[in-house]
Amino acid sequence: MNDNKITIGMLGAGRIGKMHAENILANFPQVDLKAVVDLKLDFEWAKKVGIPIRSQEITAITDDPKINAVVITTPSNTHVEMIKVMAGAGKNIFCEKPIAFAPDLIRQANKAVEKAGVILQVGFNRRFDTDILKVRNAVESGTIGHPHIINMTSRDPKRPNLKFIPDSGGLFMDFCVHDFDMIRFLTGYEVEEIYARGANLVDPKIGEFGDIDTAVLTLKLSGGAIGIINVCRETNYGYDQQLEVFGSNGSIAAQNRRPTSVKLSCKDGVFLDQPFYSFIERYKEAYIEEINEFIKCLEADEKPSVDGHDALEAVLIAVAAQKSLILNQPVSLKK
Repeated sequence: MNDNKITIGMLGAGRIGKMHAENILANFPQVDLKAVVDLKLDFEWAKKVGIPIRSQEITAITDDPKINAVVITTPSNTHVEMIKVMAGAGKNIFCEKPIAFAPDLIRQANKAVEKAGVILQVGFNRRFDTDILKVRNAVESGTIGHPHIINMTSRDPKRPNLKFIPDSGGLFMDFCVHDFDMIRFLTGYEVEEIYARGANLVDPKIGEFGDIDTAVLTLKLSGGAIGIINVCRETNYGYDQQLEVFGSNGSIAAQNRRPTSVKLSCKDGVFLDQPFYSFIERYKEAYIEEINEFIKCLEADEKPSVDGHDALEAVLIAVAAQKSLILNQPVSLKK
C-alpha cells in the first residue's frame, strides 16, 4: 500500500468482533483502529477500548477514505453482501468464516474482490496455530513420509443454544468447515470423496431443526491418503481438539492444550488439567497471528496465504458431506 499508515474499520462487534478489535489494539501499534460499526453496537465497550468512531451506519467505514481495510465479523448470512460493499469501496478485507453456505455466493464474493483488486483474507485461524504449523511442516518436509491416515477430533465443550441452530448452516457448515480446511492445509491434498454418518446423540431437539450433533466422516484425498474426522457438539470436559498424521515413516500428533502442563500422580490416580474450555482460549495466539498476517499483507500489498478460494473449497466439502449424509453413500468431489 502507498500509505504507510494502516487504518482499519471493524464491521460487527459481537464476541468475535470484540476479540479481534481488542487484539488489534493490544498488539499492533502501527494500526489505527478508527471505526466500529454494528447495528446492535455496545457503545460503552467501544468507548472504553478507545475506538474513535462508533456507529450503526456502514457509511462510517465506506465513506472514509482514510480507512483502507475492514475486519468483517457480522453474521455469516451477511458476509457476501458486506464483502461486495467493502470491495466496491476499495477496502481490503479480512472476513470471518464462512463467507457463505452456498458455493455460488462465495464465487460472487470472490469475483467482487478480484474486480476491485483488493485483498481478501478468510478467518481460518487454525492455520496460524503453532502446534498445527509444526504438524504441517513435518508433513511438508517429508519427515513422516507419505501421509497414509489423517485422524482429527473436534468436539465442543457444551451444545449451543437451540436458537443458534436454524441459522448456523448446520454441523458441517458451521462446525466442520474448519476441519475440512485443516485436512487440505495439513496435507496439501484435495478431497476427492467424502462419506458422512451422523446422529443426534447430544440433543434430539437439534434434530427437529434438520441438523445433527455428532458425526464421523471419512475422506479420500488426492494423494491417496485417508482422512477421518469425528465431531460432536458436546464433551462436558472441555474443547477437544486433537489430530494425528500417520505416514510411511512415522506419525506426528497435536494433543489438547490445557491451562497448565502440571501432572499430579498419587494413589488416587494421575490428574491433568481439563482442556481449555473455549475455542477463544485454545486458539488465542492463532487469532492474533492471523491478524498479523493480514497486516503484513496490507503493508507489502501481497495476497494472504488463506483466501476466498480456500473458503470455497471448504464449503464445497461441507455441501458434499451434507449430500452424503442424506443419501447414505460416498459423494465425489472430483472436478
